[in-house]
Amino acid sequence: PCASNPCHHGNCSKSGEGYLCICDEDYEGTNCEHSFHSPPVSGWTESLAPRQIRPVSSTLEPDIVLPHSRATMTLPTWQPKAGQKVVDLKWDEIKIIPDMACGNASSNNSAGGRLITFEVPQNTSVKIRQDATASLILLWKVTTTGFKQCSLIEGRSVTLLQALGGLVLSEEILTLGNNYFIGFLNDSVSKCIVALRLTVVVKVSTCMSAESHSDDIQCLGKGKCITRPSEATFFCDCEDQYLGAFCEEFNACQSGPCQNNGTCTDITQKHDGKNFTCTCPTGYTGELCQSEIDYCSPQPCRNGGTCFSNTSGFNCQCPEGFLGSSCEEKLDPCASSPCKNNGTCYADRLTYYSCSCSSGFTGPTCAQLIDFCALNPCAHGICRSVGTSYKCLCIPGYHGLYCEEEYNECLSAPCQNGATCRDLVNSYECVCLAEYEGRHCELYKDPCVNISCHNGGTCNSEGLNGTCICAPGFTGEDCDIDINDCDSNPCHHAGTCIDQPNGYNCHCPRGWVGANCEIHLQWKSGHMAESLTNMPRHSLYIIIGALCVAFVLMLIILIVGICRISRIEYQGSSRPAYEEFYNCRSIDSEFSSAIASIRHARFGKKSRPAMYDATPIAYEDYSPDDKPLVTLIKTKDL
Repeated sequence: PCASNPCHHGNCSKSGEGYLCICDEDYEGTNCEHSFHSPPVSGWTESLAPRQIRPVSSTLEPDIVLPHSRATMTLPTWQPKAGQKVVDLKWDEIKIIPDMACGNASSNNSAGGRLITFEVPQNTSVKIRQDATASLILLWKVTTTGFKQCSLIEGRSVTLLQALGGLVLSEEILTLGNNYFIGFLNDSVSKCIVALRLTVVVKVSTCMSAESHSDDIQCLGKGKCITRPSEATFFCDCEDQYLGAFCEEFNACQSGPCQNNGTCTDITQKHDGKNFTCTCPTGYTGELCQSEIDYCSPQPCRNGGTCFSNTSGFNCQCPEGFLGSSCEEKLDPCASSPCKNNGTCYADRLTYYSCSCSSGFTGPTCAQLIDFCALNPCAHGICRSVGTSYKCLCIPGYHGLYCEEEYNECLSAPCQNGATCRDLVNSYECVCLAEYEGRHCELYKDPCVNISCHNGGTCNSEGLNGTCICAPGFTGEDCDIDINDCDSNPCHHAGTCIDQPNGYNCHCPRGWVGANCEIHLQWKSGHMAESLTNMPRHSLYIIIGALCVAFVLMLIILIVGICRISRIEYQGSSRPAYEEFYNCRSIDSEFSSAIASIRHARFGKKSRPAMYDATPIAYEDYSPDDKPLVTLIKTKDL
């Protein structure tokens, strides 16, 4: 039907066996032949739709058959009355709620619907704009039930009045309260015919008094009516749980109908009577989220798997030999080639396998070389596999193929000086004799090393223990004790003993000399003794010493001379001369004894210097009549 281009200022859309013109802006009419600025000549009439409505089934979605012939009557022109109030319904200014289509407007599927609620004061007409957004095609006034069920069965078509820029819904059609309309729009945006569900709420200018019993019309007894003089109408301050212009909508979420932590959303009551929806959490479903989703129904697990449902889905416990989220994969234990190094895999049941290893390899997957060290062949060492054999790395002190032999370090005889060698592991020990020490007993252990002998004593290292040999005058283990030589009273004739280191000195009384005051001196001249007595003692000692030395020297010279003369005479075979020589030797012997006595008197018995010098004596020249000097020295007190 659109082949002949019947639409003058619009697009033609096939509708059943007829067509429908979607007019451009500022044009109207069946074929979009009239401009809004020229008198209308044709349009939709009230006789177009009602006869074409077929009873709807329980699906509440009637099929609407749009006209396929040209209309023969024009819409009446709207003439405003004096003081007439008009409210414009502009598609781009009102809040439009998307809704399900109220039926199939044509053979093409509807692009959805529009749900509009519009409030107007009493005695006000509604001008429905025809603009680029949408243009009204058909309109029916329906009952509350028909509106909720999207049904036109009890509805009647509405005669719209033609006006500049749109169609007018006159105030005679509108009654106080909710006026429900169902119609169809030509949506220029979606290029489709969509369903329109329009609610026009007509309110009185002011709140009625309580005597008028008009609560059913105003706030339905569920709210407080408040007049808005500036808008020439009123509004309802609804109680809790109620919504809507007249508090006619119940807040269904107040009672918490959603179960299992579902979220309730209150909505405007739809044609199916629902005024809330429940948004269920994961794992729950149902109108009230009352049912837990059984993800195991129907059974998702294959091959005998056991299904376990939870809030996020399901899990399959697969039987032996299968895997996958639904146990859909059959497991081949040898598929991954688990046997290494050219080993052969043999499947054992469904999930197990065994490997037959090639030569030189072992282990569950033939990944290991044969461990020749597994039996610990090395007795005292570390085993290392080497190819197809092994090698023992012996610890110090052992040798042999298996490190089983210990080195005998004593074979090299490292110990000296008769020591005994004791073999150890990787070592040896020398047991030394008592007098030796050191690792090899090479050091002589001197017993005198730790012995200190005092006062000139010497250590005797013979034997195992050293001993101190003390110097004369000392005793003790370390020669640290001085012997008191005066303890034995060695000084005679009341001589005073003075102890000295390694000896003593005797301080003799007058007339006695000698180391022990044992020599008594006799004087022939008393004046000499008296002079000596008065002489200072130290000077006296010096003189006596000098005289003694001179006397001895002279005596030796004299004796030597006499002996020489006698020897000469003896050589002449003279007997008297021999006797004289003999007497000379005898005199020499007596003088030697005298000299020894003098020496003892001067130096003491231990050949130590005397404390005092010898006392000088007077002597006369030697003559044959005189007695020898030695006879003058009496030794009876010695």
